[in-house]
Amino acid sequence: MPHHLRRRALPALGATALAALIAAAVPTAQADDHPAPLEAAPAAALTGGDAILNMFEWNWNSIAAECEGPLADSGYTYVQTSPPNEHIRGDDTTPGEADAWYIHYQPVSYKIESRLGTRAEYQHMIATCQANGIGVIADVVINHMAAGSATEARTGWAGSSYRQFDYPAAGYDASDFHNTGSAYCEIDDYQDRNEVQNCHLVGLNDLDTSQADVRETIAAYLRDLQSLGVAGFRVDAAKHMAATDLAAIMDLVDGDPYIVQEVIGAPGEPITEAEYTGIGDVQEFSYAYDLKNHINGGAEARHLTTIGTGWGYTAPAGVFVANHDTERGTQTMNYQYGQDYLLAEAFMLAHPFGTPASYTGYEFTSNHAAPPLNPDGTVADAVCGPGAFTCLHRSPYLSGMAGFRAATAGDAVVNTWGSGDALAFGRGDTGHVVVNAGASAITRTFTTALPNGSYTDVISGSTVTVSGGAFTATVAAKTALAIYVGNGSGGGNGGTKDCVTVNATVTGTNVGDEVYVVGSIPQLGNWTAVSSAHLSGASYPVWKGTISVPAGTTFQYKYVIVRASGAYTWESIGNRTATVPATGCLDLTQTWNTA
Repeated sequence: MPHHLRRRALPALGATALAALIAAAVPTAQADDHPAPLEAAPAAALTGGDAILNMFEWNWNSIAAECEGPLADSGYTYVQTSPPNEHIRGDDTTPGEADAWYIHYQPVSYKIESRLGTRAEYQHMIATCQANGIGVIADVVINHMAAGSATEARTGWAGSSYRQFDYPAAGYDASDFHNTGSAYCEIDDYQDRNEVQNCHLVGLNDLDTSQADVRETIAAYLRDLQSLGVAGFRVDAAKHMAATDLAAIMDLVDGDPYIVQEVIGAPGEPITEAEYTGIGDVQEFSYAYDLKNHINGGAEARHLTTIGTGWGYTAPAGVFVANHDTERGTQTMNYQYGQDYLLAEAFMLAHPFGTPASYTGYEFTSNHAAPPLNPDGTVADAVCGPGAFTCLHRSPYLSGMAGFRAATAGDAVVNTWGSGDALAFGRGDTGHVVVNAGASAITRTFTTALPNGSYTDVISGSTVTVSGGAFTATVAAKTALAIYVGNGSGGGNGGTKDCVTVNATVTGTNVGDEVYVVGSIPQLGNWTAVSSAHLSGASYPVWKGTISVPAGTTFQYKYVIVRASGAYTWESIGNRTATVPATGCLDLTQTWNTA
């Protein structure tokens, strides 16, 4: 969907009314003059080796723990937090959607107090991440304020009072907003530039960012975040602010922060991504749509080696496989797509176009579903597993490939190859990647510029030998291989010789389904299905495999069926627990349990 309407809901706005607004926003071709792109120098760009991890709805303490844990030796150089501002309370939402994720996108004030944590916790998180070489980017909501009531005062998460067009804790009254009183209007026609940028978005009160005092108030909030150590901003709903207004606000912040802007373009609309490139990166939504189409859709994956501005994308671009908006729709993939989603993340991190933002969130059963919460309404500390946080970033398809990106920074795409849904390319003489999105294994000798030697595959941990400008490899269906100069550890099984042998009797599968052991350690994907823990169904109903896990390791695990659709079917019992012996293999001969 090409607009922001599904992100934030007016408290009294139900699903039917929202659907009507979405339908009204579908663009039709119409000529309109496009303002020239800003000529000012853009904000600080990240380098070709940088990678962002969008940790959606992770609380501040959990991000801090992750920065000094699994992320510390990954290739990720930045994490992106959810909006840190004070927001509406969880029961001031659309009826039936209490505690929905979108409450973070309805600011009440610019206090750094939210259900994700306190100001002190946010500052501690930044310091912890910085100590481990990871910067922090904040998602900021500066186009609008919460959908306040016109007839009653409410209080936000931190106790700040507010009502429609009146937010005293933020310093705003009715004079600071567009179109109040009898002039009130909501966005209905996305072909009308004035309406898109000056009317209210599903009841969210639109700030008049043309005013100097409003700009200064917003800039003061951004400078406050910078004082805590924030290195950059993802600007929510940037399309709904005139590019000149947003540029003027960013001129008031300190230094030269990284900026990436949400500007969802659509054919025939008067507002374009190119208007905002003088401010910083612009999120390229079409990139995510195309990744789905070529990895999980009707187009062949082999074409992805040429992805970039030649595909009509705007640059400088922020690219992604999914974000908190799109994963709840149908135009991009999400965690439910299993291996296809992981392959898309791996490709994005391997290819040099744009600044990549990987995504890690939580499982959900409805579009508005809240993250796991404590009894007091705060977001619970992140626990990886079914019904909780997905922790996809711990997979070698993400963390290992972020390391690949860092190692190959600045190197051009060379030695491209493609056939059907399989592709390969090198990054200069530093790295080489093979992505097989097809249904069958491929075995091939690949031409590479890598020096002769032995390399560790980032994904599986297996050894790949390069000799005479070539290497031969078999890459299983729905898996990838990535090697680079200097990598001696890799992901997956890490090349250990200790093992877990599995003979699992699993029934209830259909043609195209696969079975994995999924668990609490990287070799088992940190609760995400990975190729190194895939079981063979050649002896069905017994699924067999061998997994390398270091001796003495204690881990939790379950068996999971990954359906042909990408959906997971878990054993409906508690987590199993096992310990690898000091010598020899651990034998797991078990039966799928649904009791």
